[in-house]
Amino acid sequence: MMFQWTYRALRRRWCRVVRDRDRGFGTLEAVIVIPVVVILTMIVVQYVMLYHARNVAEAAARDGLRVARGYQASAAQGKAAAEQYLTNVAPRLLANRNCNVQRSATTVVIVCRAKVASVVPFGSFSVTEQATGPVETFGG
Repeated sequence: MMFQWTYRALRRRWCRVVRDRDRGFGTLEAVIVIPVVVILTMIVVQYVMLYHARNVAEAAARDGLRVARGYQASAAQGKAAAEQYLTNVAPRLLANRNCNVQRSATTVVIVCRAKVASVVPFGSFSVTEQATGPVETFGG
């Protein structure tokens, strides 16, 4: 009788184990999948931030060019306008920002460089944008 009871108990246990074959694997799958999804999401967010930073730096270069190429304007005025634009639009997104303006008698070249804030633990990202245009002159 004892043998029969043990056999039945073991058989029930075996049937339950076979029926619930993937028991506990939900937690294991979550442990593997969730970090991968979080890292992929952070990479996508970093790419979007880099794209936005590039657009902001380009707009700052164009704004500085617009000021620097004006009639009787100076390179310092264009540099101040570009850096003010960066400060107003993306104060925390772009760090170590720097705009250089070269103004000759006929052309103005402005280059804006900045380091982009990072959300991923690896890598450092920066943007460099340039704008070039002619100097406005008075032709009488």
